[in-house]
Amino acid sequence: MLRIIIELAGLLSGAAIMVFGLAQGYLAFLYWRSKKNNNSIEIPTPWSGPYPTVLIQLPIFNEQYVVERLLRNVVKMDYPPDKLSIQLLDDSDDETCVIAARVIAELRKAGHNITHVQRPDHVGFKAGALEYGMGLDKAEFIAIFDADFLPRPDFVKQVVAYFADPKVGMVQTRWEHLNADYSIITRLMAFAIDNHFSVEHGGRQASNGFINFNGTGGMWRRKTIIDAGGWRSDTLTEDLDLSFRSQILGWKFIFAENITTPSELPVQMSAVRSQQFRWTKGAAETGRKTLSNLWNSNAPLGTKVMGSFHMLNSFIFLFLFVFGISTALLPFIAGRHFILVATILNVMIVTSMFATLFTYWTSRRSGDFEKSHSSSSLITTTMTFTALATGLSMHCSRAVLQGLFGQATPFVRTPKLNVTAETTQVKGQKAYNIARVPPVVYLELIMAFCFAALVVVGFGTPAMIFAGIYIFYAIGFAVVSVLSLWEARLG
Repeated sequence: MLRIIIELAGLLSGAAIMVFGLAQGYLAFLYWRSKKNNNSIEIPTPWSGPYPTVLIQLPIFNEQYVVERLLRNVVKMDYPPDKLSIQLLDDSDDETCVIAARVIAELRKAGHNITHVQRPDHVGFKAGALEYGMGLDKAEFIAIFDADFLPRPDFVKQVVAYFADPKVGMVQTRWEHLNADYSIITRLMAFAIDNHFSVEHGGRQASNGFINFNGTGGMWRRKTIIDAGGWRSDTLTEDLDLSFRSQILGWKFIFAENITTPSELPVQMSAVRSQQFRWTKGAAETGRKTLSNLWNSNAPLGTKVMGSFHMLNSFIFLFLFVFGISTALLPFIAGRHFILVATILNVMIVTSMFATLFTYWTSRRSGDFEKSHSSSSLITTTMTFTALATGLSMHCSRAVLQGLFGQATPFVRTPKLNVTAETTQVKGQKAYNIARVPPVVYLELIMAFCFAALVVVGFGTPAMIFAGIYIFYAIGFAVVSVLSLWEARLG
């Protein structure tokens, strides 16, 4: 019975990994085809007539290293001053408040319409802050930027032009990276985020599927937010939740790939962990909350299927973890069908890997990026990133399960440290490093040793059929655990 359970777990998780990989490959094909045929969203003509009112919201929490940079950048926006207002939604409880107050007082004296909003409580985290700020301003359109974003002066004028179509409810711009070349972590994160802002957004848009606001670097029509029920804090991804609620009602979303907004990537493994945990858990929460509403809506069948993959893509971490455990245990309880089962599992994972390689190849070759990656570099980077994601599978599986079963957890911010590619030392490193190493890091280190041991112990036995998988998992778990331990030691 145990053997059957483990075989089924391996086969089902392997099949799920393959299906999700093929789904990503399909998005890549749609994106490639749209770029090849020049079917991208048409860039609108500049807004004609009087400009509409626009509110820029800057939700922050304890951003002492970047708040001044953020404020001084946003006030450079090239837009009629009488039509533009700025809110710093400051939920901070450290010296960020003092820095912000000083800078805002200076900017207000210079004539900028900027307010320092401090709520009496922090209920609802970021969603609560955005909702609270909306009640203080009646602008027709609302642009949102996190503390690590530096929008260009023409952002508002460029984006607001898309709203000449009254059906458009939200416009998301593509993220650029201020510090992509800072470290191996930032290079891999930039690689993954670029894929999201090309293949995923572009592929969904090309097939009239639902896309999502990414929490920052975009603009909303106020009426859209109100129609969809406003910002809600019952998931950790309030942006994904509101995006689906809005599009289910019929609002049109646009991914403006031609407009880019520079931002800072996390440079610490602890920051990557907290960010991935929040995104993974929030997506699972949104799926649990919204999936039935999607299937009961009037959206086309293809949109429903694609939207389901969109909301459930965080489950890939759970499938990766179960798959790894299954392949590790199978040789010890091998039945007469072991070779057949093992072959099927290898075929599934290889198929998924080829689909993943095609996805990232399409992103780099068809996306609006510098075509500096050689084919060998693309393969190496894709494999390295996939190993990193595999190493985070235990950590993120916990996030998936918490989201699926509705376990409440606080909103953990991603620290921003004012880091660029030229930065040689992380400013404020001790302020943000994890105070203690989470238990999951030691478990990941144990997993790395176990998978490495399986390669040695399994040499010359039928277990060698899984050698490639074991090596991959050993590297992934080793990288994330060792980086976390090293970071904690430096802190």
